[in-house]
Amino acid sequence: MARKPRYLVATDFSPGSRSALEAARKLARRTGAALGVAHVRPSSDMRAAVAEERGDLLRAGSGSLSRAIEEHYDRKLAAWVRPRRHERVLLLRGAPDVALLREARRGYDTIVLGSHGRGAVPTLLMGSTVQRVLSRAGVPVLVVPSPRTAG
Repeated sequence: MARKPRYLVATDFSPGSRSALEAARKLARRTGAALGVAHVRPSSDMRAAVAEERGDLLRAGSGSLSRAIEEHYDRKLAAWVRPRRHERVLLLRGAPDVALLREARRGYDTIVLGSHGRGAVPTLLMGSTVQRVLSRAGVPVLVVPSPRTAG
């Protein structure tokens, strides 16, 4: 019996990563794949709180901050992931490209990314994380275009 395919879908909670998740879901319905929906957070709890604009959590103290940040990400990811549809939440730490590539080596068949995330300095055609993943991935990478905004 053939192994069920596994797709690693990266999310930074941007419209582009929402499009990537929807595309991965459509592909998974056709192929019977399981999805790992991953968000890569900063390694530092303090940086994570700042990146998430949750300064209120910084007043909690270091032990409480760690718990509060984990709970924050758990809630955000739970709003995106559908466990009943063979989707699994993955909260990774570190540089997005490095963490995603490390996770992909754990048996994923494809990495799915949105073409633009919410990074501070967008590149001309694709986000820098996408470019770094494309250049180093050992599995196919599906890059889903970001939704067009009314302009």
